[in-house]
Amino acid sequence: MYKRILIKLSGESLMSDDALIDKNKTKEIAELIKRVRDKNIEVGIVIGGGNFFRGRSNKDMYPYYVDNMGMLGTMINGIGLMDAMKNSDVNAKMFSPFALLDFKTNYSDEEILELIKDNVMIFTGGTGHSGCSTDTAASNKASLIKADAIIKLTNVDGVYDKDPNKYSDAIKYDKLTHQDVLDNPEIKVMDIGAIEECQKNNIDITVINFNDKENLIRVLDGIEIGTRITSHE
Repeated sequence: MYKRILIKLSGESLMSDDALIDKNKTKEIAELIKRVRDKNIEVGIVIGGGNFFRGRSNKDMYPYYVDNMGMLGTMINGIGLMDAMKNSDVNAKMFSPFALLDFKTNYSDEEILELIKDNVMIFTGGTGHSGCSTDTAASNKASLIKADAIIKLTNVDGVYDKDPNKYSDAIKYDKLTHQDVLDNPEIKVMDIGAIEECQKNNIDITVINFNDKENLIRVLDGIEIGTRITSHE
């Protein structure tokens, strides 16, 4: 079983038809994370901002502004998750590379490694740099906290040889190596730089469908679902 994981959570997972941040969705996520912590698994979360703003959908805008809007969206989501964690009695700390009102968010690497032992660490603000995706933030933070794996929560049930939403004959992979992904640009998992960093630091990546929240628990219980990317064996 993994001892420490980094969860890659999309901003869209917090939203509903009625709200950009839905309190029932955040409560469900917080209670799920509490179950993970009850397994004595330490947790970091990198949260996206797509419920507020998606840069790739606004290509006519100045890229620097687009990226900063996205990073701000992740910070709002982080506060929403913090609220849900507090209401579910889950100890949590939020990290951001930017100053944020009266919040203490800009922890040193040493502080993060100490805090994650007793707190869910919610990483917001991406990498803090324009031009970098939250994939890069996820691999960076997973490397920082020495995570055993990144669990990427998506709306599909794993990794395919091509987009399963477009092609009915798409084939799902149960297991891949990091090099398999790097050698085949048609396999879309995370940004190439993120895959390379995970390969370098021997960090597994597991991609699962988060529409069924129990999938996270199933993976951590050792049930083989989704797609696992590893170079361990």
